[in-house]
Amino acid sequence: MNIFVLALVGYLLYRFIAGFLIPVFRTTRHMRQQFSDLNGQRRRSSVNTEPESPHANQKSQAGSQPSKVGEYIDFEEIK
Repeated sequence: MNIFVLALVGYLLYRFIAGFLIPVFRTTRHMRQQFSDLNGQRRRSSVNTEPESPHANQKSQAGSQPSKVGEYIDFEEIK
């Protein structure tokens, strides 16, 4: 009976480690690597080039497409 309980506990411990802890550690390590790669790319791009304005890309796209902006109508709410 004692051997059966030890075998069951060992099996459950193995399933916990192999099924939960190892994947969590791998995922954490992978995410940290991705964040450090992203930060490295940001640092390299900010050192090598000037920061680009957020509207620069929109301006280049706006010239190639016709404007779809309509007339602005100012109104006041009547109570």
